[in-house]
Amino acid sequence: MNKLLLLFFLILLISCSEENKIIPPGVLSQQEMTTILAEIHLAQSALNIKSQTDTTTYNMSDYTAFILKQHKISRNDFLVSMKFYSENPEILKQVYDSVITNLTKMEGDLEVK
Repeated sequence: MNKLLLLFFLILLISCSEENKIIPPGVLSQQEMTTILAEIHLAQSALNIKSQTDTTTYNMSDYTAFILKQHKISRNDFLVSMKFYSENPEILKQVYDSVITNLTKMEGDLEVK
C-alpha cells in the first residue's frame, strides 16, 4: 500500500511540475509574450486584409520587426523565448489562452463603439 501511495504522489508531482516551471533568465515573461503575440496576430490579420486591396510591399517580417522594436526586444530574445515556450506546450497554451482572451476583448471593445 505504501508503494502505491508513493507512486501516486510521484505521478502527481510530475504532472504538476510543468505548471510550476520557472521561466529562465533571457526568456520573456508570459505577459510580455502574450502582448507581443497578440500584436503579431493583429498584424498578420491586417496584412492579410491589406494584401487583398493594396500593393504596398510590407511583409510580416517588417511588422514583426516594428512590434519588437516598439517593445525594445531583440529578434534573438524573441526567438529564444519562442523556443522555450514551444518546448513547454502547457506554458505556451497558457500564453495563447491569454492572447485569445486579449484579442476577444479588443474585438468586443470595437463592437461596442
